[in-house]
Amino acid sequence: MQALPPLRGIRVLDFGQYISGPVTGVLLAEMGADVIKIEPPEGDPFRKWEDGLSATFVAFNRGKRSVVLDLKLEEDKQRLYELAKSVDVLIENFRPGVTKRLGIDYGILSELNPGLVYCSITGFGSEGPYVSLPAYDGVALGYSGFAGLMLDPKEPRLLGPAIADAVTGHSAAFAIVAALFDRFRSQNGQLLEISMFGALVHFLHSAVSKKIIEDREEGPYSRVIGSQAYVFVTGDSKALLIHMSSPTKFWEGLCATVSRPDLISDARFLKRSDRQKNYELLRAEMEPIFKTRGRDEWLEELRKHQVPCAPVNTIGEALSDEQFKLLGIVDTVDEPGLGPMPRIRPPAHFGGEPLSPVGRAPFLGEHTQEVFDEAKRMEIDRTGIR
Repeated sequence: MQALPPLRGIRVLDFGQYISGPVTGVLLAEMGADVIKIEPPEGDPFRKWEDGLSATFVAFNRGKRSVVLDLKLEEDKQRLYELAKSVDVLIENFRPGVTKRLGIDYGILSELNPGLVYCSITGFGSEGPYVSLPAYDGVALGYSGFAGLMLDPKEPRLLGPAIADAVTGHSAAFAIVAALFDRFRSQNGQLLEISMFGALVHFLHSAVSKKIIEDREEGPYSRVIGSQAYVFVTGDSKALLIHMSSPTKFWEGLCATVSRPDLISDARFLKRSDRQKNYELLRAEMEPIFKTRGRDEWLEELRKHQVPCAPVNTIGEALSDEQFKLLGIVDTVDEPGLGPMPRIRPPAHFGGEPLSPVGRAPFLGEHTQEVFDEAKRMEIDRTGIR
């Protein structure tokens, strides 16, 4: 039996643009909320990247309905006000001051809808010296200290996905759900303010605690040295990862795997603290050994000796992994006229079952008429006036 989505019946107005706001909305949509994406006539910026539905737009706008409104027009602003009366949540990630200028700030909309949970996402908050700074993913990574933990000091350059935007979106979605639960008890909505700067520092629990408690500043290799995690390139030019952590049996298993029992009694690596201190020496000992065989062969041997290990997969390899398929998180559907589209579900199972996947991302303004027809019916239901 398919699990019922836990946020069914919750209606959301999503003014999000680019990533952090739309991520928040898509997470709520995956949990069953009816997320209505409010777009200007020109559409979300990511719509312009490619013709049709770009992969980037799809990633952050699956399962939403699109309504076009030009808030510079008084008629459309009034339509928005009527719509705002019927929703539970509003998400926006404009620069501070923009919502007030548009006439859609919390003060105005909460008068129309006292139960509204209004989530405002900014780069640095609503006050302070950085308020007016443009805040993109890389900017937040730099200010928060996150980038300093991810960059190779010898060749510093940003790598990987939009981490700051994603972390902020997850933090915002969690806060929204908590506020909805609080509303269930208090019957009151509230203003939520979430900054990318704050979300990232909050995410760095361990590094923050070490700095405050021990006055120890972590660097990009602090955690991997402490946890004894290594990446080795194998003979077939692929890579594998080993994470030995603290149990001695994993270290002994690694030595057995590479047929180097002598390293166990080597004074440089005798204790875990020695292996941490001599991390680079140990890595230098292992690197040429792992180049003598292919990745899959090494992984099989490491598993035989119960050493925690993994292939360094590409996204394609992760998606095709049999274990991942069993989790039921991602599959693909062929959308007529569009081609293959991902159907991504939350990683949580409810009652032992995954949630149903959300539909494709919307075309610009696809649901404008539908949504306002619904709003009229809801107004009739509230007032009894026909």
